[in-house]
Amino acid sequence: MLTTHGTWGIRTVTRQTPYSITTILQLNPHKRCSWHYHNHAYNQFYVISGILEIKTDIGPGTQTNYTTITAGQSFTVGPKVTHEFRTKGVPAVVEEIAYVEYDKTDIHRELIGGDMVKDE
Repeated sequence: MLTTHGTWGIRTVTRQTPYSITTILQLNPHKRCSWHYHNHAYNQFYVISGILEIKTDIGPGTQTNYTTITAGQSFTVGPKVTHEFRTKGVPAVVEEIAYVEYDKTDIHRELIGGDMVKDE
């Protein structure tokens, strides 16, 4: 597992594939990440302990939204949505999963499933 330190706390990668990364964030009180967006990735935040506030803005001229989640709750930010996470006055532990959307056409069948023939 890879662990890195940021200005807001500690990030530990628990799983990584070409299509997703799962991390545990140990966040210090009164901190925030950068104001950013992703071209293709979704960010799902699941609070293990503490309180997390997520600031989002869909685009120019739109209203900025603040969503607060606590232990056992999750929130997902879609691609191209500008966002940041923030902590309040207590530390927080958060699982963050960044992933690309599942594509149901990404399957190539050579044989259709169904009943088995007795000789197979």
